[in-house]
Amino acid sequence: MIRRIQKVGASTYTVSLPKEWVKSNGLDAKSEVDVQIMEDGSIRISTLSSRKKEREILIKEKEGDVGFLIRKIMAAYIAGYDIIRVDLSEILPKFEGRDKLRKIIKSKMAGGEIIEESINHIIIQIIFRPYEYPLNKILMRMATLVHDMILDVCRALSIKNRDILMDVIERDDDVDKLYFMGSRWLASIVEDSYSSIDHDIESAREVLEYRIVFRHVERVADHMCKIATILLNLFDKLDDDHINVIRELLEGVGTIFVRSVNCIKTRNLLDANKVIHDARVIIKSSEDALTGNLLLKKEVNKLIIALDSIRRIAEYGIGISEIAFNMNI
Repeated sequence: MIRRIQKVGASTYTVSLPKEWVKSNGLDAKSEVDVQIMEDGSIRISTLSSRKKEREILIKEKEGDVGFLIRKIMAAYIAGYDIIRVDLSEILPKFEGRDKLRKIIKSKMAGGEIIEESINHIIIQIIFRPYEYPLNKILMRMATLVHDMILDVCRALSIKNRDILMDVIERDDDVDKLYFMGSRWLASIVEDSYSSIDHDIESAREVLEYRIVFRHVERVADHMCKIATILLNLFDKLDDDHINVIRELLEGVGTIFVRSVNCIKTRNLLDANKVIHDARVIIKSSEDALTGNLLLKKEVNKLIIALDSIRRIAEYGIGISEIAFNMNI
C-alpha cells in the first residue's frame, strides 16, 4: 500500500500506519513501536512485544537414543528457540540418558538452564540475548581460548606435564559452547528477529562469512584436543628431536591462527595476504616432517596424525584470512 509522507512542524516527517495492523497488534495512539533503518535503506516497524516474544518448541522423543535427542535439542538451540520442551513420556523403560543430557546442556548450551524436570519431561530455558554478547566479542573470546590451548600444549611439551594436556582437552567444551552461541545469534539474523546492529556486525551479508569463521575456529580447537590426546599417550616415547619439531610447528601455527582472526577484526588485507603466505610455509614444514626420517620409528607413528592436524590448522588460518578479503571488498 502507498502512504503519503506529511511534514509536522519544522523538521518532523510522519507517515500513517494501517488501521488494521494497529488494531490487530493491540496498539493505540500512545503505543510505542520499534523503528529500524535497514541496510537497503528501507524501514522496518515492529511492536515492542514482538521483539520480546519468546519462541517455544516441543521435542517429543520416542526412540530413546540420547545422541539423537541431543542433536535435536542443539538444533533447536541454534535455531533460536528460547524455551525447549522435551517430552519423554513415550520412552519406555525410563530414559537412561538424562545425566548425559544434563551435562551437554551445561557444557555446550550457553544460557541454557533446566527450569523444570520430571520423569516424563524436561523444560530448558535460554536466558541470554544477542545484545549481551555481540558476535565480534564471542569470536575474539573463542580465538583467545584456542590460542591459549596451543600455547599450553607447547608449554606441556617443554616441561613434559600431562596435567596441562588434560586441561587443554577439557577446554574444548568452552570453545564449543561459544561456537553454538555464535551460531544461534547468526541464525537469529537470518530469521530477522534481530538486526545485524544488535549483533555488532556491519552487514547482514556477513552472516555466512561469520558462520564459516566460527566453524574454522571451532575445528582448530578440535585439532588441538586431538593433538593433546596423542601427546598425552606418547610422552614416554618422545625424544628431544620429536618434541622440538612438534613444539616449533605449533608455535608457528599458533601465530598464524591468531593473526588470521585479528584480520577479521582489523580488515587489514595486507596482513591477511601475509598470513596466507606464512601459513603456506608452515604447511610445507609440516609436510617435510611427515616425510622425513624423524617419524620412521614405529613407536611414534601416531605423531603423523598430530602433524596432519598442525597442517590443517594452518589451512584454517588461510581460510580465515581469505574470508577477511570477502568481508572487506
